[in-house]
Formats: sequence, structure tokens, C-alpha cells
Amino acid sequence: MKIKLTKQEEEYIENLVFVGVYKNMDDLIKDALKIHAAYQDVFKRDLWKEIHKGWNGPDIKKSINDVISAKRNTEGI
Repeated sequence: MKIKLTKQEEEYIENLVFVGVYKNMDDLIKDALKIHAAYQDVFKRDLWKEIHKGWNGPDIKKSINDVISAKRNTEGI
């Protein structure tokens, strides 16, 4: 697999390997992917919590047109 990186990204990765944070670039990429997967899991969990709160929250009396009109008025549209 080929990945195109900026010069700054390449230098950052090379420095992490050079100073011994990672043994090699493969280890760094594997760790980055694990961190990304964990971040995505937390993001999805938090998003579902917010959706659940809204879905199960109190009903409002405004129609969708009321909400759109109010938004347009506050933004001067």
C-alpha cells in the first residue's frame, strides 16, 4: 500500500521512529489505526447518546416551518 504524505508528516513520523517512540514506521501506523478505531467508537457512542436524548426528549410545539423561519430571521436570510 502506498500512502502520500506531506514533507512535514514524513519528518514527524521519521522523528518518532528516530527518537525511539516506535521501532519502525509499521508499528507507528498500526498504533495510529488502533487510536483511530478507538476514537471512532467513542464518537459513535457519543453520537448515539445525543440522538437518543433528542429522540426521547420532550416534544416541542413548533413546526419545522417555525424552526426554519426562526433560523432565517436570526441569520438575516
